[in-house]
Amino acid sequence: MEKYSSESEKSFWEDLKSGKFISMIKESSKGNAVSNAREGFNIMKPFYACQDDIEKMYCIFLDAKNKILKIEKLFSGTISTAAVYPREIVKKVLELKAVAVILSHNHPSGNITPSSSDFMITAQINAALSSIDVALHDHLIIGKDFYSFAEHGFLAKTKQKYQDFISASSIAN
Repeated sequence: MEKYSSESEKSFWEDLKSGKFISMIKESSKGNAVSNAREGFNIMKPFYACQDDIEKMYCIFLDAKNKILKIEKLFSGTISTAAVYPREIVKKVLELKAVAVILSHNHPSGNITPSSSDFMITAQINAALSSIDVALHDHLIIGKDFYSFAEHGFLAKTKQKYQDFISASSIAN
């Protein structure tokens, strides 16, 4: 019986690493709500099993009730970086009529500590989405575990700085 279990686990792992489950997750997740960072991590973790040596960014696009409209890979790169363009995220948000987004990207090293580039692009995306009244609910870094920018307060701080800037700009005029 133990042999069957290890063969079954090996088959499951191979299927997971092949990306076989990604389309199933994309389809079965539509219409389901995401309510916290752990749920986001659990949904997104399998997306990074395939080609786990390449940094990729996926976006979960949400409706007004935080139900998933679509999960899509928007960017991929090398082992240590991926070029990310906020305007491409905005284009997809407008196309899908999403009102909120959850970003996720992997660190192939497994280390979930955000880099200075991770903080910078998160702030840029948060500002771009805020400017069109779309919420950035979270940005997850996925490795052996996950890091949530929302749970660490970074998204609230950047949104407040954006709002302060807009308020100061309107007062100046």
